[in-house]
Amino acid sequence: MVGSPALLVFSRQVYFSGVQSLLVVLLSASLVGAGFVLAFQGVLSAGFSTGALEFLGLIVVRSLAVLIPAFIFCARSITAITSEISLMSVTGEIRSLLQLGISPFYYLILPRALAAALSMLFLYFYFLFAALAAGLFVAGDSIDFSQIVLVFDSVRPLEVVSGAVRSFLLGACLVFWVCRFEARGHVAIPDVSKAASSAVLHALLLVLLLELFYQFLVNPLLLP
Repeated sequence: MVGSPALLVFSRQVYFSGVQSLLVVLLSASLVGAGFVLAFQGVLSAGFSTGALEFLGLIVVRSLAVLIPAFIFCARSITAITSEISLMSVTGEIRSLLQLGISPFYYLILPRALAAALSMLFLYFYFLFAALAAGLFVAGDSIDFSQIVLVFDSVRPLEVVSGAVRSFLLGACLVFWVCRFEARGHVAIPDVSKAASSAVLHALLLVLLLELFYQFLVNPLLLP
């Protein structure tokens, strides 16, 4: 990613995929954390057990902090990326880049993939802490500081690292996927909207498929 044009593409993608997604990710994480604890309201009223929050931390770290930001990324960024690349294909801009000796991969795809990966990595930790904070807030006076420490101690560092790596790779893989299979070869304007709609659906299925593969085949090896 050399040169100011590619850097501009990178910064714009970080802003769109990362910064502009902060509010919706925060709301999603808060609803997940608060809703999970409220589901155990009967336990809380009888004297809070750290078990509910420990399980919240476990499921958020292992799955939800990866999946929900990925779904949000698919709904927002995959649509935009597919539409933009498809439109460039229709109007001949990609062909012009090739004629000028500029690689579309290094100019269009790689900056977006790297920006998406870094944005997803940040949103993973953002979702994780927001969900736990919302859960702790709803729990309120039912817990004390020592119980809070136990909740965070129950989350193993390897699980956090695993989730962060998956989020990073998911961001890059989704961009490479749509640029390679969804946003190329279109010759008419109506194809752009069709490509964007199809790309979102396929990206969501890809996220679920990769997560299923990880949970059934990789996770048991890493976290016995």
